[in-house]
Amino acid sequence: MNPTAALLLIRPRAQSAAITSLQLAASAVTTLLAFAVTMLARALWSVDSAEVGYPVLATGLVALLLVPLITLGTAAARLAARSRDDRLATLRLLGVAAARVRLIAVAEVTLVAAGGVIIGAAVAAFLPFSLSALTVHGERLSATELWLPWWLAATIPPCLVAIAAVSALLGLRRVVLSPLGVRMRQDAPRLSWLRVVIGVAVVMVAVLVVQMVSPGWGVVVIVGALAAVVLAVMAVLGIVGPFAIAVASRRIAVRTADPARLVAARGIQEDPRAAWRSVSALALASFILIPAGSLLGYLDTISRSASRQVMTTDQLLMFADARTMLLALVAISFFVVACQVAITQTAAIVENRELYIALDRVGMPLATMNRARRLRVTTSANIAVIGAAAAAIGLAFFVVVAAAVVAPLFTVAICVVLALGLSLIRAGVAATAPALRRVLAAPARGE
Repeated sequence: MNPTAALLLIRPRAQSAAITSLQLAASAVTTLLAFAVTMLARALWSVDSAEVGYPVLATGLVALLLVPLITLGTAAARLAARSRDDRLATLRLLGVAAARVRLIAVAEVTLVAAGGVIIGAAVAAFLPFSLSALTVHGERLSATELWLPWWLAATIPPCLVAIAAVSALLGLRRVVLSPLGVRMRQDAPRLSWLRVVIGVAVVMVAVLVVQMVSPGWGVVVIVGALAAVVLAVMAVLGIVGPFAIAVASRRIAVRTADPARLVAARGIQEDPRAAWRSVSALALASFILIPAGSLLGYLDTISRSASRQVMTTDQLLMFADARTMLLALVAISFFVVACQVAITQTAAIVENRELYIALDRVGMPLATMNRARRLRVTTSANIAVIGAAAAAIGLAFFVVVAAAVVAPLFTVAICVVLALGLSLIRAGVAATAPALRRVLAAPARGE
């Protein structure tokens, strides 16, 4: 085809400017948080202490925050790729091969992601001075302790760009199939009850392993077994979560007479996997917060009682650092979810502008549309929190009950933190309301 025509189709447009800006911001935030997590993990790993808990804290911090950070970066890349569907369809109809169309879309998303990564890496140069206010092992961190080795600092940006490229490719694999396949956006296959069966089986095995843990296994084996249990249950949440969201939204759509709830439920049913991905970091934070917070509350009660005499100074300092890392984990997870919600909602407005214009034409008020968008997110978020909390309580039942008895304030604090996280998500949806007003007020809406 004519190269000039191809360039006209590929060049950025005003409609995709919001998606491009969001992808830049998401890539920059992801890079900044990735550097921060790596610096903290390195500081914990380098603590001069015989306690094996510090390497465990460092490894756990990286492992647990890896999922939400990757999720934030992939959300922007996937939605940026999907928002180009109209131009991809035009290229396919003009005879461009599917492989070349896919290459064009992935290259565009990757270049934008690379720009955001460069911005984030530049800002990350000032992180050591900000993080030096934290204390580890009873002493304030110094900027020199937080500087990363050159090889590690040079590895993070290319990895993040590669993740964005792969995410864009995965986001297009279901739509760039044929000239009409791009425009039709075939629905994902229905989710099977087999997901629930697998989830229940894995949770039962995980509970059994936790009950069988014995000090005779040794520290290394115990840590490995518990890590395997946590990873298995986290994987189960990702398998069962989309199914639970799909079932709940289907029941809401059948029973409700509220237009906002109906629109929200139908929107979830279009892609339950995407609905779950937008709140998966919240499910992870809830799953970790409940047992870890309960355990820390129990240990805090012991450290304040006469029993603290049997604990070493290193152990007391490690418990304090564990509280700090737990707060950092939860705060970053909630922040990532709020950013991800803002990204997905803005992208959904741009991508589904015809739907919102049609709803406006039939008389649906703007407040009702915003309420439908909020319900679409909060419904998934509530299911994520409740499901993750149930899995966490089932896995660490005795620890949670003991903490509720001996450290009720920690239990109340956990509930307050989860409520604040849900409120932050609502704020992320509310922040995208101006984007919907601009779409409805645009002169090119076709009336």
